[in-house]
Amino acid sequence: MLKTSKTVESLTYKQKVLLMVGVFMCIELGLMVSSQFSVALPKIIDDIGGIEFYSLVFTVNLTVSAIMTPIVGKMSDIYGRRQILIIGILVILVSEIITPLLVSNIYHLMIFRAIQGLGGALAAVVGLIVISDIFDLANRAKFLGFYGALNAITAIVAPTLGGIFVQYMSWHWVFYSIAPIGVIGLYLVVKYMPNIPRTENAKLDYKGISILSAAILVFVAITTFGGSRIPWLSVPMFVLVTVFVLSIFGFITSQKKVAHPVVPLRLFKYRVFVVCMLSVFAVMFAATGLIFLLPMFLQNLFGFTPTETGLFMTFRGTTSFIFAAMSGFLVVKLKDFKLVAIIAMVIFASMIFTLTFFTTSASTLALTIICLIWGTSSGVLISIFHTGIQMNLPDKDISVAMSVIQLAVAVSSLLATSFLGLFLRLPNLSQGLSYLLFACLGAVVLALGIFVITLQKRNLKIEEEEPVTEQLV
Repeated sequence: MLKTSKTVESLTYKQKVLLMVGVFMCIELGLMVSSQFSVALPKIIDDIGGIEFYSLVFTVNLTVSAIMTPIVGKMSDIYGRRQILIIGILVILVSEIITPLLVSNIYHLMIFRAIQGLGGALAAVVGLIVISDIFDLANRAKFLGFYGALNAITAIVAPTLGGIFVQYMSWHWVFYSIAPIGVIGLYLVVKYMPNIPRTENAKLDYKGISILSAAILVFVAITTFGGSRIPWLSVPMFVLVTVFVLSIFGFITSQKKVAHPVVPLRLFKYRVFVVCMLSVFAVMFAATGLIFLLPMFLQNLFGFTPTETGLFMTFRGTTSFIFAAMSGFLVVKLKDFKLVAIIAMVIFASMIFTLTFFTTSASTLALTIICLIWGTSSGVLISIFHTGIQMNLPDKDISVAMSVIQLAVAVSSLLATSFLGLFLRLPNLSQGLSYLLFACLGAVVLALGIFVITLQKRNLKIEEEEPVTEQLV
């Protein structure tokens, strides 16, 4: 299963497409379960107890994923893309199936969610790297657009399915339901995934991995417990912040001294990498904040029912799906990922800015237009930064660069979740929502400013390596 004689050159275009179908199906396993799981967790807690650990169930999964993300690219260079991808798929698939069979308390649930975070990181990072291994520049943009569209579909369908399973069957089916998708995806990957040459003499930097893991764990502790269980102005918080700063400093120092670093510092010589990393961090902070914020905004300030809120979110997700699929073709057509990113960020920032002026007298039509604009811009932004990395970095650096970009996404999501909790603990809910809205706006404006100022002297364009002559039939 882990070995094959296939090479990239031996694959037809049709086989490459079938491979990517399998890869995308497997990447979406983790997202599907997480989306359904968020709906099912209250019922699961009713059955097994542990309400005091409610938020930690999510945090554990995100933390393991964040720790593994920067390591996976290097692991795939050493042990092979095919091997790591298949192992990741198996970890997700097996852990999801046995979770409802073995979970009897909240601690078991957290352990299995941690394992699922591990498998999800392996599959997601390597799956995105594979795109650059088997496709030319033009097709990379298109398939990254398809990936963004698939994320949007999952965000639409999965919560609804989760609600149906919980209400009419049982929460166990949230986990069982992904088995057919996982098996089909695994079959396609095993059948078509080629043998991609490994990097000669590459090694894992265990010291760097340990220091980075410690930094991430401390960061999670700060963002999770700061202001609630640990006061911001306290000795324990001061110790945590000090340890975090020293860990980051120690990690950077260690990366300068090893031959095979976890995060090669040469990446930061690529202006496009630095810009995309900072921008994706800021944009994902805003996107995550809005996903949590808008349902509260609609229900608490405008009096929408959960069903009406769900319809608005579905409309947003559908629009996001359409424009995520179009984004890859836009990049290829305009031959300039920077222009597409700037336009999308301007639209996104304008939407958030407009929301700050909304009052409870706003019409349903106005809210619908806002959801339309949100879906349009977020659909493009889902994959545009990945596209920029894959279009402008040397092939030898793409795997580790994609890992770092995914790490930025994970850490940004953790930070946004922390800010959400901080603002919602304010005495006035509408004031808390307003503060979070301005934080999201500031993040997008920051990303836009980084793009415009940093890249104004260098127009990063995409050139197609060779025309695709073989068609999918």
